[in-house]
Amino acid sequence: MSRLLLTLMCCALSSTPPALAESPENPRMQRQLFQQTYSDLQAGNPDTFAALPAAMRQYPLYPWLEYTDIKQRLDTLPDATVLDFIRRNPDSLMADALNIQLAKRLAAKQDWQTLLATIPISLDDTDTQCYRTQALAAVGQKDAALELGKKTWMSISKSLTDACTPITDLLRRHVMLSTNDYWERIRAALDKNQTTLATQLAADLPPEAQTAVTTWIQIREAPAEALPAAMQQPDNAYLRDAIAFGLERLAKKESQQAEALWQTARQTLKFTPEESAKVESALGIQQALRHDPAALKRLAAIPAAQRTQDANLWLARTAARQGEWKTLLDATQHLQFEHERDAAGWHYWQARALEQTGKKAKATTLYTQIAPQATFYGFLAADRLGQTYTSLQTPAVDRSQRVAGLQKVAAIQRAFEWFALGNREQGRKEWFRALKQMDKEGALAAADLAIRSNDHNLAIWTVARAKEWDETHLRFPVVHTDLVMAQARNQGIQPAWVMGVIRRESAFDATVESSAKALGLMQLIPPTAKAVGTKLGLNIKGREDILPPATNIQLGSAYLREMLGKFSGNYAQATAAYNAGPGRPPQWAPQQLINADQWIESIPFTETREYVQAVMGYTTIYDEKLNPGKGRRLSERLQPIAPNAPKPAPSP
Repeated sequence: MSRLLLTLMCCALSSTPPALAESPENPRMQRQLFQQTYSDLQAGNPDTFAALPAAMRQYPLYPWLEYTDIKQRLDTLPDATVLDFIRRNPDSLMADALNIQLAKRLAAKQDWQTLLATIPISLDDTDTQCYRTQALAAVGQKDAALELGKKTWMSISKSLTDACTPITDLLRRHVMLSTNDYWERIRAALDKNQTTLATQLAADLPPEAQTAVTTWIQIREAPAEALPAAMQQPDNAYLRDAIAFGLERLAKKESQQAEALWQTARQTLKFTPEESAKVESALGIQQALRHDPAALKRLAAIPAAQRTQDANLWLARTAARQGEWKTLLDATQHLQFEHERDAAGWHYWQARALEQTGKKAKATTLYTQIAPQATFYGFLAADRLGQTYTSLQTPAVDRSQRVAGLQKVAAIQRAFEWFALGNREQGRKEWFRALKQMDKEGALAAADLAIRSNDHNLAIWTVARAKEWDETHLRFPVVHTDLVMAQARNQGIQPAWVMGVIRRESAFDATVESSAKALGLMQLIPPTAKAVGTKLGLNIKGREDILPPATNIQLGSAYLREMLGKFSGNYAQATAAYNAGPGRPPQWAPQQLINADQWIESIPFTETREYVQAVMGYTTIYDEKLNPGKGRRLSERLQPIAPNAPKPAPSP
């Protein structure tokens, strides 16, 4: 036992629990005790845990010490001990982990009744759901077993484990798995490069399907090399599916080669109309992404019932870009969305097409439906109607009472304690696990609590989990105002635009680093930060120079100003350049002057398209927050997009 721990424990034991609780040094001492004990337990030393003073049981993270001790001794502990801890800490990360282990143990003993009685139905773990399926079958609940088994089997990823292999046998015995089920699951696995799972599943299919899976894997790795050989194999539906996938993959890099191979393939293999439509959709989408004028005709020629969803989307986008309003209306009629909110943008485009074809009353109805939303398209719809942004006039809800209750919730207390210890990752895991048990109002109160705790990033992600997109008071906190205002003034740009970029880039997490090594509030990659810093007279050497908010906002604002100048004051193009690089927007220039909404919708990069829409919408929100009652209309910031200026002729 360390000398530090002995000293801390002696101090704790020398005071009664009430005095300990009242001591101003108590939180610091408890945290030191916890960290030392937690480290010892993880190293396999339980002595310090056994010697902890009773007062430590009141510390919010004490259950983690219990859990770690149980986990280390799990193989020797009776089920009752594990279940007792789970019952005392329900709906927690710790209970989830132990339930997974306990389910495995109960399944090994074939104690199916206990498994069904104790392991939560909602536990999100594939193996555990497979054990539950076995248990239901064992106790005679065949229908429930088959229903859960089919659902679980269709969601298996990576590989079939020992827990889930019996489920395949169960479903096959009861003829619950068709060849189409197998191929649907195999196709999904191959799309995600889960080749082990695909090969395992194919073992139950006819030889031609097994061969097709092997071919598919080869095509995925090297489509240009594997496709010609694949096209020499005997014709069957599995093979044609693999070839269609390969052509789609190849078209993204070598479109001309993909086109040539498709013409050969359709002469040697008997593609059905549905299969041909799939390939034509894929190739047509690639043309649309390149803004090839032929894309519209090609996609429109595919029967609407056979076009893929993505092909319908790109037919609509291409029609919007080219102002082909009747084609746009036709394409949007065939779009399908899981949630109504996802369809809002296309309601806007339907309304635009109706307006352009003289059906203003129907257009007004659609605009009216989406105008109340605090989104890019909601604001544009309000602009078309000449309405105020009602979504930005709603007063904040007072959730003080609910917030006070949340502060007493054990999981929330644990989350804040992890934050206090500097373990943000673990704290966020606790926080979002707690959200699973909350209703929508509870989640919004949690976001309010995060705001009050000055954790704006956590608040934003919490509202996102609640899917309350119009909750602008919690989703769009006003942070770093002085820094933003000063740098926007220095650069001659709108502060609301800077705020909108920060909100989209980092959601106000000043420490974040992306997979592309972009850093800080405005997500600057080091080469860009150094180049901008040089122009500003700043010596930017590395990560620690870029992360501080003051420097990050200075660099990001200067880069925004540079992009705005490069694109002649066009905010949509400058925003796209900030995300995708200044070389991209010129590649997406139209042949003739078009409205900014048409250009934005046709940006070929999904990330950049959604980024521009978000930043422009967020800028509108922040403009109202910074200038109540005086914010500019979104449409006022969206200047038309002109063709690229002709390059000067070379000197003779």
